[in-house]
Formats: sequence, structure tokens, C-alpha cells
Amino acid sequence: MVDACEWEQSALLKEYVLTRKQELERYADADDSAAGPFSIAPFVPCAASRIPYVLQAARLGPDDVLWDLGCGDGIILIEAALRCGCRCVGLDIDAPCIATARERS
Repeated sequence: MVDACEWEQSALLKEYVLTRKQELERYADADDSAAGPFSIAPFVPCAASRIPYVLQAARLGPDDVLWDLGCGDGIILIEAALRCGCRCVGLDIDAPCIATARERS
């Protein structure tokens, strides 16, 4: 089933692969990279239009803690903290993604 946000998600995946091809190849042997040998899937940013639906379904409130394993750039956690007031914890193997998440937070 294709949801209303699928076009945006597909475009993000294509853009990511095309713009980060050299970076992905450079980090192919790095243990702390989504392109490395321990990764089971590459990082793909979440479509911004999808985030409100995810957060609504999660029914998070100020007393909740959201754990995101494979948080990537942390955008879902940041939006959850802003919109729902919950505490958030993100874990990821990709050092560049973690750096981006820290900058955003």
C-alpha cells in the first residue's frame, strides 16, 4: 500500500543515493558508518510530511520517553520533543548522522 507521503520518501532516497555516492563509497569499510560492514540498511531521511502521522500514531506525551534505534539525523526525535514534549533518546551506528543529530538538537 502506498501512502500519501510515498512520493516524498522516494525522492529523498533517490537524492540521498545520488548526492552521497562518493561518501558512501569512502565509508564502505568504516565500522561507524551506515555504509559500513555492520549496517543492514542505508540511512534515508524521513519525509517531513510523514512525521506528523508517525507522532499522532505514537500518542506521545510529556511523561513518555521515545527511543529511536537507528535514529539517523534525529529529525523524528527532535520533532517529537517539540510537538509532544516527550524526552527522546536516539541510537545510531553512523557517525556522520549522529553529528547531524547533535547539531540539530
